Amino acid sequence: MLSISLQSCEVKAFAEEANQFVKEVNALVETLTSDPCVSLEAAELQVLEATRSWGQKVLEMCVSQKSGERVSEPVSCPAFQKACRPLRKRHRNFTTLCGVIRVGRWVYHCESGHCHVPWEANPKVKGRYTHRVAELMCRMASCFDFRAAAKELSGQGIEVSHTTLHQKVREWSKALNNVSAQVEAQTLGEKERWYVSCDGCHTNSPDGWHEVKIGCVYRDYPQYGSHMVPSVRESSIRYVARRGDAASFGAQWFELAQNSGVYKEQIASQEVVVIGDGAAWIWNLADEYFPNAVEIVDYRHARSHLYEIAKQTFGEHQSESIEKWVELTDSFLYDGNTTKGVARLRCLGTQNAAVSKIVEREVGYFQKHTARMPYKVFRENGYQIGSGVIESACNPVVGQRCKQALMKWTQPGINAVLAWRCLMKNDTWDQYWSQERQAA
Repeated sequence: MLSISLQSCEVKAFAEEANQFVKEVNALVETLTSDPCVSLEAAELQVLEATRSWGQKVLEMCVSQKSGERVSEPVSCPAFQKACRPLRKRHRNFTTLCGVIRVGRWVYHCESGHCHVPWEANPKVKGRYTHRVAELMCRMASCFDFRAAAKELSGQGIEVSHTTLHQKVREWSKALNNVSAQVEAQTLGEKERWYVSCDGCHTNSPDGWHEVKIGCVYRDYPQYGSHMVPSVRESSIRYVARRGDAASFGAQWFELAQNSGVYKEQIASQEVVVIGDGAAWIWNLADEYFPNAVEIVDYRHARSHLYEIAKQTFGEHQSESIEKWVELTDSFLYDGNTTKGVARLRCLGTQNAAVSKIVEREVGYFQKHTARMPYKVFRENGYQIGSGVIESACNPVVGQRCKQALMKWTQPGINAVLAWRCLMKNDTWDQYWSQERQAA
């Protein structure tokens, strides 16, 4: 029979606990090997539960031995900068990947009445959680709603309520500060361009719906010719998302671009392209942060305006008339001939006075963005004319986590979750948490 003993190791401070551990291991081995009716599944569960229990005990012994030692150097109170004297050893529970452990730490007291725990001064833990547990909590909360995340954590032996999980995820996101600071700089390859884009989607909150702004930076493989479509380097895509005013978002969007490599080296040879829909805030930010960029209004967004005005003019159910009018008008738009496209729009207004105001509004949209719509020229020079990258980000970055049924977000709450999600989507998650652990 397989058995283990303490002959090859010495555990002086916790000999009794160690001997008990050995007895439990041998008892489990005896049980699983002597009973022929034990299935693999049953054995698997028993071993898993036992190893969790053993791991918890071993970790508690090791940590308690170190934390229970009195500090040999003079201890100074960090709050009042006064000498501290040992007061007593106080126990506290900490949640680890092995389970909850009870740790006795020396508490020191200064003459001003302030208590100080040197063992916790060096950030080995985040509150009552180890860094590994904190990372797992943030990851789960980034992927699932807080109740589901708490349930997933429970299945891994980490018991935390959904309200505490919500609170901690928000608290720890403050240390993250800015997702953009975590990305690594990239370098443009031959004939490559930088693309920066942003969009918005709405999420619910207690006081109604609010827009979440999403920005991205990426590079492409340019291809030239009217029938060639440049392809995006998917590995180069980096995101930032937050709910708030355009100014604060714009600063983070630009920082993401800079940290990704935009304008860092060979500024004169770097070509930057801004793609967005017709929202004024997008082009205001583009003018502020990327004044020399090539600006392109997303072609599909511009085309959708043709459908909207056609539906208003011909009626929702006149699909044949709508398609015929849009197809002909779109041929001018696709070639970048907004003058003829606007002329066809004005004809609709003269034919149907009821939609004349709507027509004039749409005419204004196309005239305002004419310089951003020479799509034929853009295609021939290898530019992308669609903002599919940023539009497709709205769902995986925001929608999948933040737009589920009955969800209502406060601004700090959604920004905390979005920060962790962008860290994950930008493939910088491991890098950030590795730095966190090293700092500890």
